[in-house]
Amino acid sequence: MDVISESSRLQSEDSAVGPMPTKHIPPAEAEVLKKDPTKTKLKLLKAVTASALMDEDKGMEERKVRRLSRGESLLDRKASKVEYVMCKVLLVVLYLLYGLYRYFQYEYNKMKLRLLGIIYNPSNTPQLIRQDVTKLKKIPRRLAAILEMKSASSVGGGVKGLMNDGSELVCWTVSAGIKHLILYDYDGVLKSNVADFRKEVYNKLGRYYGPSNIPKYAIRIPHLNKIYFNDKDSKTPGERNKVAIEISLLSNRDGRETIVDLTKTMADLCASHELQLTDITMKLVDKELNHLVGPEPDLLLYFGPSLDLQGFPPWHIRLTEFHWEKDNDAVVYSVFIRGLQKYSACKINVGK
Repeated sequence: MDVISESSRLQSEDSAVGPMPTKHIPPAEAEVLKKDPTKTKLKLLKAVTASALMDEDKGMEERKVRRLSRGESLLDRKASKVEYVMCKVLLVVLYLLYGLYRYFQYEYNKMKLRLLGIIYNPSNTPQLIRQDVTKLKKIPRRLAAILEMKSASSVGGGVKGLMNDGSELVCWTVSAGIKHLILYDYDGVLKSNVADFRKEVYNKLGRYYGPSNIPKYAIRIPHLNKIYFNDKDSKTPGERNKVAIEISLLSNRDGRETIVDLTKTMADLCASHELQLTDITMKLVDKELNHLVGPEPDLLLYFGPSLDLQGFPPWHIRLTEFHWEKDNDAVVYSVFIRGLQKYSACKINVGK
């Protein structure tokens, strides 16, 4: 009875544990086990115990691996946080260093502009400007300048300030002996106020040359095909050759929109058979654009901290020399004369 109860208890434990792994038993040993069931149960008990011990060892190893992996992940997280903090500190340091460098550079450029303003000071005197120009090997035949209207609340801002800057450039250009000046402002403010600008130029030239010796000038608006002279009685086109300077007023309208208008006109002429496709060449397009806008300038001045063409006609600056001064934000004579000096020293190679 004890043997039977022990065997039933082992069977119940076996069912709770689950199926045991099968093991190959030799035939002789199998006969012995059939004859003695107690030994059979003991063998099974040993096998269950060994399997449980092996499972326990595996579980311990898995837990160790998990702990190690958790520890490594924590270390990785800490390392990533340290790297993030170091990168952030490095960026802040670089930003501060660049800010200090830019501050000293700005102050240096401002100081240089002040010194240049003292060295090159025309004092509303054409003779001083002529003396600065006679030292140069060459001067541009056509000069262009991009003007930018400041806000009305700032010093020298508004429409009045823009016209004052433009008239100053006219006086410097006439005194330097340059016959053609192109003034460009993006919104065409000078075009819209051409009558007031004409008076401003007249008054400013009177300060330089005196009321009785004001040079003759002509203000041309290529887009409207209009010309305004300082003398109201000089309205014939032949008077243009007698003026000391011709001033062309350009705006954004003379850039891309002019190309579009010219393209539409040529397309209409081709559609009406008044123009053949073979007649449309680069030479013809260049000729028409020069007629609509004017010839290409030799030197372009920008009175700003960094070069910004602001939609200046692109075909107009293929061989043009540029000049501007860093951190400058005013129309000053030092930028004008230094631009002429730069053009005098440059060498332009025109390919065939």
